Amino acid sequence: MTPRTTSPVALITGGGQGLGLAMARRLRADGFEVVVADVDAGRSDQAAAEVSGTALVIDVTDDESVRRGVDTLARQFGRLDVLINNAGIISRSNAEEIDSHGWQRELDVHLGGTMRCSRQAFGLLRDSSNGSIINLASVGSTLGLPHRLAYTAAKSGVTGLTRTLAAEWGPFGIRVNAVAPGYIDTGMMRSGLESGVLDEDRLLERTPLRRFGSPDEIASAASFLASADASFVTGIVLRVDGGITIDGTFHSSEFTGVSGRAHTPDSSGTQEGLR
Repeated sequence: MTPRTTSPVALITGGGQGLGLAMARRLRADGFEVVVADVDAGRSDQAAAEVSGTALVIDVTDDESVRRGVDTLARQFGRLDVLINNAGIISRSNAEEIDSHGWQRELDVHLGGTMRCSRQAFGLLRDSSNGSIINLASVGSTLGLPHRLAYTAAKSGVTGLTRTLAAEWGPFGIRVNAVAPGYIDTGMMRSGLESGVLDEDRLLERTPLRRFGSPDEIASAASFLASADASFVTGIVLRVDGGITIDGTFHSSEFTGVSGRAHTPDSSGTQEGLR
């Protein structure tokens, strides 16, 4: 297929809002032709207009919808260089009360959608000189998140899918990586705070950088993984989480100084250590 543009092309699912829209803005600024895909036509149209991109309606849970969307992109641009699998939903309930339909729906959006879009985009990405897939994982790929059983299961699956595609498609020149956001100030996170599932003070206390991330910081990570600067990077999960998944600080309050760093009060104090 002969490319109809000399600019690289990026397809972003779930691009109508939140992290998807932030990544669309950033890749557009990086010089990409941006295709914003969303299941909601109004959102995709509005986001595409904002970033001077192209709108597509894609339901990532439907094989035919994904096929039509990628075929439309191929006819218009003749190429695809970056696929960002960002489409996602979340529900919250006690594990023993989870609804089977809701369970299946979340796995089908996050994990099934990532598989379907990657599978359909393979041929175009294989023909790119810098073909790249960026999947959206989560802190839920590392931590157990109570009341979000389907979400954490799906996101954990995304990391396994990322590694397998990286190993299998590397010989075709396709790099496959994942970004694992921490608690990012988006509507999805705010809904957790408002419902009482998340506690803002506790989250900030557990995050070494003592703040929430911004959508633009996730977009910066995606920009790097999509770029030639990451040309020898594949199969990784890049955590952009302020350190929440690596913090092993469990000191009592008197061991915490003004800086928020653990310290021993004096030479006669008990030394706390991990063994």
